[in-house]
Amino acid sequence: MSRDIDGSPGRELDGAAAAARLVQIADRLRSLSANGLHWSADPYQTERYRQIMKLAAQLLGMVEARPLPEIERIFFTDLDVSTPLAVVDTAVFDDAGRLLMIQRADNRRWALPGGGCDVGETGAAGGAREVWEETGYTVAITHLLGVWDSRLCGSRGSRHLYHLLFAGRVTGGAPTLSHETLDIRWMSPAELPWDDLEPGHAPRIRHALAWRADPQLPPYFDLPA
Repeated sequence: MSRDIDGSPGRELDGAAAAARLVQIADRLRSLSANGLHWSADPYQTERYRQIMKLAAQLLGMVEARPLPEIERIFFTDLDVSTPLAVVDTAVFDDAGRLLMIQRADNRRWALPGGGCDVGETGAAGGAREVWEETGYTVAITHLLGVWDSRLCGSRGSRHLYHLLFAGRVTGGAPTLSHETLDIRWMSPAELPWDDLEPGHAPRIRHALAWRADPQLPPYFDLPA
């Protein structure tokens, strides 16, 4: 049986799944190369790691519109030790059980308020900040609902992410659109646009709804393979 780069069994993939898998492999190769270039003092090993970085850029170039020289420039510019990036989403419910949702400006898809953590802030602080930046509401973070691996929940992107999902409640503010949002709505479970969600958000939203129905539900995390 064939196996992928991470040791998992190989399998036939359709076009979209194959493209997503190429992105994951490119990110893994980029990480291995960046870590090798950071630590290696052997010139021969360094050259091998540079070749791996170029191969990673070529793989990503097969599924992205950016030109290959631009991808290579970005890859070789960012040579810090590579680890998964931490990003946050916050499930904010009102007293009627409706969920606060945003429509993204970049692709018009619906999502929980969220984004990347900033250096120097906690995950919870990042979750509250993202809600305020994208909706105009201030919130108090009340619970950690789980941590999702972007490779396993349907997210799309060229970087490996850890999605932290928090629960929060509104403490002030008012709905305010930003350059990141086209619309802000409170939605009941029946109103959620499942077919128009940002990729990767459906599992987190389902878990948030389950937690709302049963607050004793433990936080989610991906089990070791």
